Amino acid sequence: MERGLLGSPNALEKLKEDFTSALQGIREEFDDHLESINDNTNEIQANYEYLCRLDAKIDRLSDQIASMKSLLSRFTGMPAENESRKEISLTEKEKEVFLILYTASNERPITYSDISKPLRESDFLVRSYITNLIEKGVPIRKQYLQGKTYLFLDNAFREQQAKTNLLRINQMTL
Repeated sequence: MERGLLGSPNALEKLKEDFTSALQGIREEFDDHLESINDNTNEIQANYEYLCRLDAKIDRLSDQIASMKSLLSRFTGMPAENESRKEISLTEKEKEVFLILYTASNERPITYSDISKPLRESDFLVRSYITNLIEKGVPIRKQYLQGKTYLFLDNAFREQQAKTNLLRINQMTL
């Protein structure tokens, strides 16, 4: 009797069973991996949807904060951060008032009458120009001492005006 390379026919059957068993084990591991990948994919999708909802809420909050800053800037006269970076359009008279305030208030705060004299305008008209400047985003500060109003420019705005000419003032003004 001749024996094959594997020995007896029982050894061949045993080898087939072992091989089939090993393949079955590999298939089960692959199925486990596939199930794990599917679970992770579902979790990633759920996290992505949650992040999208959070992003939308953050956008709404950002819009609300921007509108609140804008509203506060109107009441306080201080420009909102994003408003201070954009150019501000002024009339020629407002530019003249600003230049007087820009140059004179560097040494000391000035009054409405200090501005009205070189312009040959009334204090009342100068007050309206100052109000317009504040509403347009020019950060003019007011101090009230002994019944008088003193005006001065915010130093950061003064520097920004000197660097970038936000108000587009040229030598022809005044």
